[in-house]
Amino acid sequence: MKEKKTKMTAVIFLVVLVLAVLFVMPFFLVILNSFKESSEFVANPFSWPASFKFENYGNAFETMNFLNSFKNSLIICVIATLVSSLLSAMNAYVISRKKWKLTKAVYMLLVAAMVVPFQVIMIPLVNIYGSRLGFTNNIWMVTYIHIALNIPFPTFLYCGFMGGIPVELDEAALIDGASQEKTFFQIILPLLKPITITAVVFTALSIWNDYILASTFLSLKEVKTLPLMTYAFLASHSADYAPMMAGLVLTMLPVLILYAVGQRYIIEGIVAGSVKG
Repeated sequence: MKEKKTKMTAVIFLVVLVLAVLFVMPFFLVILNSFKESSEFVANPFSWPASFKFENYGNAFETMNFLNSFKNSLIICVIATLVSSLLSAMNAYVISRKKWKLTKAVYMLLVAAMVVPFQVIMIPLVNIYGSRLGFTNNIWMVTYIHIALNIPFPTFLYCGFMGGIPVELDEAALIDGASQEKTFFQIILPLLKPITITAVVFTALSIWNDYILASTFLSLKEVKTLPLMTYAFLASHSADYAPMMAGLVLTMLPVLILYAVGQRYIIEGIVAGSVKG
């Protein structure tokens, strides 16, 4: 029995190891090819660089107008993430504490919204906000839309976690004379730290890597985000692949750092939410 269990553990480990290699390989190839000549990349993207071309990163930095693009991405990502996470927490608090038919209906609508692809509502959004209201090339409009799009999933996470917080805390605060707003911000919200970090990381990753929404509203170089500027290396009949790979590394670096910092909290938040929900 023990030998059989050991073999099963070895098989599972091997499968997980193979999957890990498959997941990591694209990132490794991007980093590897970012140090090549473009001709080397075209000839064999799996080969080792003949010589490491660190100047690809300087080329990518200039071509992508990195500082400006980074600023645009950062403004959209930070504001949309913080606002959508806070609104989601407030939504979940009302939904979990007020057992009304209206709150149940709102929750079901939010859950249903999670399965609607953005492509379904993309054309109406562009028609209304872009064509009719003239909000093209406006990063604040993109931020506003991201806030709306990133409320359903965090609300779902918060509702699962909120179910494990005793209602008696609210009642004790009410007896002490605290309002619902004060109860939420001073008592409930601090208890939501694990799931808040989880929601923030997932939302930030989604917004930072967004291409479709940004490409439909932002066309001027001055307002483009980093994912959009990675296409600056593509010409009509050619492409400078090596600096493009360097640009992709520069674009991925902030979210990789964010994920590395919040990894422990992400796992804790998901596990806690699944158990308490």
